[in-house]
Parts: sequence; C-alpha cells; structure tokens
Amino acid sequence: MTAPPTPDHWHCYRWTGERRTYDDEPARRPPHLIACDITPQEWKQIAAASPTFMASEVPPLEVAHWLLRPARTIKATFQEPEKVSAWYRDQVTDLTPSFVTDHDKNPTRQAERFTAADDRLSWGGDVVGGWYLRGTGFASVQLVACSANRIRPTIPCPIFP
Repeated sequence: MTAPPTPDHWHCYRWTGERRTYDDEPARRPPHLIACDITPQEWKQIAAASPTFMASEVPPLEVAHWLLRPARTIKATFQEPEKVSAWYRDQVTDLTPSFVTDHDKNPTRQAERFTAADDRLSWGGDVVGGWYLRGTGFASVQLVACSANRIRPTIPCPIFP
C-alpha cells in the first residue's frame, strides 16, 4: 500500500455571513452525490451543471469541493505548511472577539485548535474551522490541500501558485 501524495500547496478560504445563508444546503453542494473518485473532466462537468453551487461563496458541504469553485473564492495560497498555519492563526485570531461562546474564545482552546491544525498540515490534511458569531453570524476558515487532495485526489486544481 502506498502513502497518499503530499500536496503541492494549500488553498485558503474564509467566509463570514448569516447563519441562514450557511444553512442553505443546495448552494453548498454540487448537483450530484459522488461516492467515488471520477476523472477531472467529469468533476468539471458536474460543477458546471450547477450554476448556484459555482456562484456561491458559502463553504461547500464537503471541504474538497472548494476546489471545484472558481479561483476567485481563494483568499490565499501557500506551499509551505508553516505559512498556511500562520494564515489560519491570523484569520482565527481576527475573528475571535466576535465568537459567541467563551469556550471558543478561551486561549487554551485556541492553542489546542492551532496545534491540531499544525498536525493535520504536517501530513497533508485539510483544516476546517467554523464558529457562531455574535448576532446571527457564522464564520468559516478552511485550508484545502491541492494537487492532490487526500479525500478527492482527482478534483483538478482551480489555480496553481
């Protein structure tokens, strides 16, 4: 058995908006349930068949499906895990004052979250964070391994660094 390939880079995504928008699942999924890997061309055809999914900037239900979205949704791209981690920390730190719960604001909890992210990045994984914000908001920060993603290795990269 061979080990999954280490990604060439990670694309970084951040979304902040209304919980109602986040709960709108049709905009967050491509038009077909995909249970196994398909060719890169088939991925492109499936994504193109759903203009609602392609136009949405709300996080998709499956993390790797970010890679199907247009490159304009990418907030940053890095090849080094340390730089990806630093971007994630900056985004979460920026959002922290708006978190609803003290649990999410807790410095010990933050340190655990960052350590877990560093661990996932060290072996080529994706990182997902989502938090309820004061009022009716929700924020999501996601780091998606690309070329190749371990979960969906045949999804083509939206843009190379």
